[in-house]
Amino acid sequence: MKIKHLTNQYQQGVGLLEAMIAVLLSSILILGISYGMGRILTNQKQSNLQYIVVNQLRAKLQTATPAQKTKWCAGTEQPTITLPDQTTVLTITVTCPSVSVTVTSPTNNNANATISIQQPIKFSVQSDLLGGELVVGETL
Repeated sequence: MKIKHLTNQYQQGVGLLEAMIAVLLSSILILGISYGMGRILTNQKQSNLQYIVVNQLRAKLQTATPAQKTKWCAGTEQPTITLPDQTTVLTITVTCPSVSVTVTSPTNNNANATISIQQPIKFSVQSDLLGGELVVGETL
């Protein structure tokens, strides 16, 4: 008489179930890694674009003539830049504040004067590709 082992009868398909669970866990892990890599690449692209735009703005500030700077501050002319791989032109917002300083002399009224000092020019560009507003230059 043959003895039939009950353990072999009920273990059919267990290996397949373990393999399917392993495939499911591996898929979840791969999807998570893919999502993370996508976010990293998007942030890297945005950082590179910001770096390029900052360099363009600095170059525009450094190579501008005094007449151009005067027109920018007066609002009669607006500087523009074009982002890499884009066709739209971005208008640069120019801020040219000035500070008034009053000098008074308690002993000599003829020495009293008010002096207006022009602060450095500040550029700002607004774009969703840059992640919001990008500012070059600073005012006091």
